[in-house]
Amino acid sequence: MITVGMKLTLETVKGDQVEEKLHTKVVDLNRKRIYADYPTNQSTGRTFYFLENTKVRVSFISDHDVVYMYYSEVKRKKKKGRSMIEIPFPKTEELIKVQRREYVRIETNLDVAVYPLDESKEELITHTLDLSGGGLAVRSMKQTFMPNEEVDLMLVLPFEANDYVYLSVKGQTIRYSPLKEGEGYKLSIQFNSLEEHKRETIIKYCFDRQLERRRKLKI
Repeated sequence: MITVGMKLTLETVKGDQVEEKLHTKVVDLNRKRIYADYPTNQSTGRTFYFLENTKVRVSFISDHDVVYMYYSEVKRKKKKGRSMIEIPFPKTEELIKVQRREYVRIETNLDVAVYPLDESKEELITHTLDLSGGGLAVRSMKQTFMPNEEVDLMLVLPFEANDYVYLSVKGQTIRYSPLKEGEGYKLSIQFNSLEEHKRETIIKYCFDRQLERRRKLKI
């Protein structure tokens, strides 16, 4: 799947923001490790030098034009007199297939508040049914909002080690869909004018949950 000469995208992430987006090329590999040139920054074109064990998000396009990604660490290495970086070869269960046309959507139960711009309307304090980098769906016991109504959202994303990220985002209601009797409605909302670092945070959360579920299935 990963071959010599293949291009890799490396992203360093701190908190809820992508700090550096980098490009490199595989120069050698074996079953356990990938060796690549020192990457260049996508924006500046300058060579980027990692600190030892820097955590990165790695993505690549396979021979079948499918995008995969996984999380790893970078080490500095000198091989055959050539300075390069070393990245552990991903295990199959660590690879996440990225949907190129649509954002990966997962079922997840998160606290969320939906605030109407019309102050005469009541806010909706509820939880999510699903989430993606493009929007979310929440449970609502009544149809309060109109289609295409602009709303403000406050979303809480729980990451590892009790690290919670609070995201304030703008959205637009799409539709209500009835759930089972007595369970209310599913309200679909798409994100509007979402800052890229916030979208990256949501996508990372979705990928982390996917990976966690895959690991549980292996147990």
